[in-house]
Amino acid sequence: MQNINPRKRRMSRRFAMQAIYQWLLTGNEMGYISRQFTVDEYARQMDVEFFNKILTGVLEHHTKLCEILGRVMTKESERSLEQVDPIERSILLLGTYEFAHCYESPYRVVINEAIELAKIYGAEDSFKYVNAVLDKLMPSLRPVEWRSSQSRSDKQE
Repeated sequence: MQNINPRKRRMSRRFAMQAIYQWLLTGNEMGYISRQFTVDEYARQMDVEFFNKILTGVLEHHTKLCEILGRVMTKESERSLEQVDPIERSILLLGTYEFAHCYESPYRVVINEAIELAKIYGAEDSFKYVNAVLDKLMPSLRPVEWRSSQSRSDKQE
């Protein structure tokens, strides 16, 4: 099993969010964007394999991720995904991809990392919105973990 470095994973998510944001705004080719973030200066700070996995995954599954988010967001607020600021949209796409495809990342880590990215890069209270949307995705994208977390909270009451 691969040794996971949480700090490098965190930086991978940060750079992936920035790359997704760039892609959303410019429409540049994925390889071009990826090369900008995998130069030595950045590569030393992150888990490059994980960065490539999540960036490639978000861009390749973009349509499906938007569909998943769209179903939840119409219930959560009046805004559609297209109306959400590109920073928050990047974070939501990243979190949704990681929920759906990166089972080695515990759901609490995915949500906490998304919240932190929103606090750093998003609008003032965007972290609350990001948290609410990702929380609504939990039951459908991570049903086993969700049920387990529910049973633990039931026992604590």
